[in-house]
Amino acid sequence: LIKSLEDNLLAKLSQTEGSLVDDTELISVLRKTKTTSQEVKEKIEGSIENERIINQAREQYRPVAARGSILYFLVSELALVNHMYQTSLAQFLGVFDASMRNAAPTQLAPQRILNIITEPMYSA
Repeated sequence: LIKSLEDNLLAKLSQTEGSLVDDTELISVLRKTKTTSQEVKEKIEGSIENERIINQAREQYRPVAARGSILYFLVSELALVNHMYQTSLAQFLGVFDASMRNAAPTQLAPQRILNIITEPMYSA
């Protein structure tokens, strides 16, 4: 979008004869380009803020991911003790997802994280 506006503006500038101020079509293109670039700038600023918020929320749940990873590798290593303890990633994810669903919900992220981490220890 910006590239096409820029190309259009450059084409109008190169085709203009006489005073630039008298060319109403050029002024119209300049206004549209300025407005569009301002809108794009605002959207970029908004997306940067959204990215920051998402990253912050994602980082809060990193302990859950770390605990899940530890649990999976512990369970998968049980197969070295006896082959009857073999488990698949899909099976583990089913149990892990169920523990996330069964963890007591709360509005506070730190408490929710604690509930998710401790749920597998207390479920049957």
